[in-house]
Amino acid sequence: MPNTPWDKLPDCTEAPGFDWLANVLHTNAHAAYLRRYGSPLTLQAFRANVPVVSYDDLMPWLGRIEDGEPDVLFSGRPIAFERTGGSTGGRKLIPYSRAGLDDFQHSILPWLTRIITRHAVTGKAYLSISPATRQPESIRGVPVGLPDGAFVGSAAGAILAEMTAVPLHVAQIADVDHWRSETLRYLIAARDLELISVWSPTFLLQLIDGIEDPVRAWPNLKVVSCWASAASKPFADRLAALLPHAHLQPKGLISTEAVVTVPDASDAPVLTDHGFFEFEHDGRLLLPHELIPGTVYEVVITTASGLYRYRTGDLVRYTGVSVSQRPVLQFIGRGSLVCDLVGEKLTEPFVASCLEDIPGFRLLVPAAEGDGYVLAAETGVQVDLAGLERRLCHNPQYAYARRLGQLKPLRLHAVEHLFNRYARAQIEQGVRLGDVKPAALRNERAWIARLTT
Repeated sequence: MPNTPWDKLPDCTEAPGFDWLANVLHTNAHAAYLRRYGSPLTLQAFRANVPVVSYDDLMPWLGRIEDGEPDVLFSGRPIAFERTGGSTGGRKLIPYSRAGLDDFQHSILPWLTRIITRHAVTGKAYLSISPATRQPESIRGVPVGLPDGAFVGSAAGAILAEMTAVPLHVAQIADVDHWRSETLRYLIAARDLELISVWSPTFLLQLIDGIEDPVRAWPNLKVVSCWASAASKPFADRLAALLPHAHLQPKGLISTEAVVTVPDASDAPVLTDHGFFEFEHDGRLLLPHELIPGTVYEVVITTASGLYRYRTGDLVRYTGVSVSQRPVLQFIGRGSLVCDLVGEKLTEPFVASCLEDIPGFRLLVPAAEGDGYVLAAETGVQVDLAGLERRLCHNPQYAYARRLGQLKPLRLHAVEHLFNRYARAQIEQGVRLGDVKPAALRNERAWIARLTT
């Protein structure tokens, strides 16, 4: 294997220390939030005294950080913020400490090194570069939003800048059509493209639509990394069919708040060492060594950026341990995304399973008025509404509500270029194009209007 800039990727595989949690609790003991709960320094005291919280619970503390107060959730002030969309459409503001960003780096960089080494990547790479659809923003001089390179560190970021198939300045283009044409121009010219890493497979599918023969365009492509579970699975399968000569590696569970899992050498999504994680099932909070194979859990995280025992809303299925004895956790959907019009409590993982046989992007949403649901699907797609109703009725509360007439019959709403419209609506909410996630369910009544205007 010839020498390439990839060989200079820094080694970032060191263990996080004897006790990650103890280090974080000691470093942030004087922060206001931990002082409120007695500044616990041990695992037992932490779990006994610090409550499990949601984003709404932290809003008063985050407001103090926005006002410039130091030592609120963690020692000092944040070095950056990021905004992320909530399940119900609201936007969350997440602060980062230096140690918190270092944990991202210590989780992601070893994955990048593994993928480069395992697949003998020597040529160019394309890592998702979204258009600049958000206005530059800062809070008291602290930037809101970080480039992707910030999560791998400056040394690795410099190598990525050298080896990228699409120049980083393309990220400064605000017009989506201009951004797409420039991105395509560079990608089509990159005959030595060997690695593609994006978040959503739909992001890449939109680009491939502009390339007549992607296999011929990128004959040396070795690996594609993207989300490939839950609502993203059918799109990842389509991507694998369009690029059969490349290995498709499912991405781990990485969110704005934290890294939870990363692919190991065998592509298994293993729990990262750089964080403290608990898993909730039937009202019990368990540690990784207490998990039962086949059981679904909600992830509760603690990060060095001040999210202590924080409900992520992410549901994972524990399947056992990897060859390196790390827990393997398959992401199955968002447990916090629930639609409940009359007591039926539909969840996204359940709805996604009901929609599996409907091709393309499709989305179940509440009707704009009244009690009932609408399935938005691409124009021309044949949908067996009666069959879908039967599957939804596997939820007893949904079936009961239908029998009583509390919920009206399911309706179909055909939308041309459905995913493009969905992505545009997300962008208008401040989501970067590359971060737009396919979804099976949304719980806002406004979605039909958003998809048709």
